[in-house]
Amino acid sequence: IECITFCLAGMTTTRELMIMAAWHMLENAALRHRFLGGDGSDQTSILREILRLEPLASTLGRRTTDVVSGVTPDPIPADTQLTLDIRAANIDEAHVGACPLSLDPDRAKRLKISDTYLSFGAGEHFCPGRNVAIAEARVFLDRLLRVPGIRLIRAPDIHFLPPLLGTYALSNCVIACE
Repeated sequence: IECITFCLAGMTTTRELMIMAAWHMLENAALRHRFLGGDGSDQTSILREILRLEPLASTLGRRTTDVVSGVTPDPIPADTQLTLDIRAANIDEAHVGACPLSLDPDRAKRLKISDTYLSFGAGEHFCPGRNVAIAEARVFLDRLLRVPGIRLIRAPDIHFLPPLLGTYALSNCVIACE
C-alpha cells in the first residue's frame, strides 16, 4: 500500500510541478533562457525556487509528541494537532531573505541555506521521491522548452483541492509550437 501511495502521490505532484514550472518559464523568457542554458545544478535551483513559491501542498497537519516550549503560545502541550502553513514558511523573510515573493534561483546559494525549504516536507515526513521528481521535471522541461516556437496560448486554470494538504491541480493549459 505504501508503494502504491508513493507512486500515485509522486506522479500527481510531479505532473503539477512540471506544469507550474513550464507556465513560469513560458511567461518569463529570461528564466526560460537561464534554465535552457544552465547545467543540472542551475536547472534544479530554478525548479526548487519555483516550488518554494508554488508548493504543491500548502498545509500539513502534524501532532506534537512532546511539550513544545519557547514558542507562542508557550508551552504547546503534547498530543496537540497543529496545522503547518508551508506557503507562509517558504516566504518568511527571516528565513528566505529580502523580496520573498520574487523568483530568485540564486537565493539559497546566496544565503547559504538549503533550497528544499518546506515544499518537500521535513524530518521523518520528508518526501522520499524529491530527487526523482526534480530529475523528471528537469529532463521533461529541458526537452519541452527546446521545441521550436513553443509558446503559451492559454495559462492553466488553478483548482484548489479539499483542505487535507491544501494542494492544487492545474488544467486547461494550452501551448503551441511551430
